[in-house]
Amino acid sequence: MKHQLTVAVKNHAIAVERFLRVARHRGFRLTQLELEGKDELFHVKMTVDSDKPIYLLTSQLSKLVEVQQVNLHTLQQQAI
Repeated sequence: MKHQLTVAVKNHAIAVERFLRVARHRGFRLTQLELEGKDELFHVKMTVDSDKPIYLLTSQLSKLVEVQQVNLHTLQQQAI
């Protein structure tokens, strides 16, 4: 199932790499990524795909020191 996350991350060199690594280690495949830097934060919109429950990812992202906020939007799967 595809999910879209909007994540506010502190504007540190390692912050984006760290939360992308968490997504990979939890078994979520990144299908889209948009990154915008504003002031002291990066605003990241990303789409991930996995059969695993999304809370496995959102709960881990929320624990990262650099992550300020995580918003989840579940996307509809289209039948072929």
